[in-house]
Amino acid sequence: MLPRTYYNEQDMRKRQIDTLKIFNDNVIEIDENSEYRVEFTADGKNMSLNVVLSPEFPNEKPSIYVNPAVPHPWLAENSNQIVGAPGLINYSLHSDLGRVVQAIIREFQRTLPNLTNSDDKCSDVSPQSQISAQSLLFPELGELTIDELQEILENPDLQDKILENNPQLVQLELETEEIMNSIENIAQDNISKQQCLDDLKTEVIDRISTIVQMKMNYEELHRKHQKLADMYDPHRIRDCLKVAALQADEDAENIADQFLLGKIPVETFVTKFAEKRALGQARRAREERLAHQLAQLDRATT
Repeated sequence: MLPRTYYNEQDMRKRQIDTLKIFNDNVIEIDENSEYRVEFTADGKNMSLNVVLSPEFPNEKPSIYVNPAVPHPWLAENSNQIVGAPGLINYSLHSDLGRVVQAIIREFQRTLPNLTNSDDKCSDVSPQSQISAQSLLFPELGELTIDELQEILENPDLQDKILENNPQLVQLELETEEIMNSIENIAQDNISKQQCLDDLKTEVIDRISTIVQMKMNYEELHRKHQKLADMYDPHRIRDCLKVAALQADEDAENIADQFLLGKIPVETFVTKFAEKRALGQARRAREERLAHQLAQLDRATT
């Protein structure tokens, strides 16, 4: 059986269809996600299975039809629908559709030659011979008289007793019980892992929250870094020095104008004018030196 994990119903439906294609050749899609035809040969005869999936599948077992119809114990009476295959009888969410269909195909490939020969040989046999053939499933019936058989036919308790003692039915019941126990064990195992799954889910959510917070912190630091990088960019500093030098020269000219208008005394004029001129020259010198260094750096990197 394929490994199990947690699926929603749509995923489980798709997984079941995938197993149909994995375990069988010549799978033809008739209606997407609803009907498929699986072609095969049995005793040199071309045959096919039509697999019909209801909207409730895989919660509801698939309907499978064989074409052409051939006599077989697995088929419903007067129908080509397969109902007696063990895989269909015990079908559940944990079954593999592909393996069920594969087992049905192998059954027809194994029994079709016997069924064909049996049909040829029994076409002219008497009713008594047919009764003997049917009694092979219940060997004890072949030793009973007609009156005893009639009594069994009219007595449900005797019928139940014969069914309970039939080895094939007993074996089928044991296999069914074993499968049910296996399913129950798998279900219990899944339930026991639920808490671990919830813990892992919580851990993943916590880690996602941490990552989101870290990303927000990173973006904030990145904005600050970008702001500082722009502030201390050498080209920007050069431009600021140039503007500051022009501002110092403009301030010096304003001081000279005020002196000429007699608004400030000589001593104040000399001190402030010389200070602004020196500041402007210093800034211009720094701006020129930085511009020269940037030009050298550009030439070295190109």
